[in-house]
Amino acid sequence: TRRILGYNVARMPAKGLLDECPYYFKYIKRHFPKARHVTFKGRASAVVGQGELKKVGFDPLFSLNHTCATLRARTSRLIRKTWNTTKKLDRLDLHLAIVCLHHNRNLKSYTPPPAAG
Repeated sequence: TRRILGYNVARMPAKGLLDECPYYFKYIKRHFPKARHVTFKGRASAVVGQGELKKVGFDPLFSLNHTCATLRARTSRLIRKTWNTTKKLDRLDLHLAIVCLHHNRNLKSYTPPPAAG
């Protein structure tokens, strides 16, 4: 549904590519001990338009990636190439609360594309 159920803010040092964050596995095991952690190789995305959808077909992480990209776009301090950065975590928390509330209230229903076959 792309509805945001929760979020948390924290300091997190950059390490490697975003898809290879070494913290994800630890947190998944802590909160979902019976879950199986499966990774998917990321694919090149388009800078503009919806070229990514046309090139790759079904992407199991599309909904999550699209929601995160929407949050970054609506939260100026999270846009990757910007001078607008967060100095205080409590301000980021308040900003995200507003963005998440707006997102959930104005969410359109999402139908995933059919699986490639």
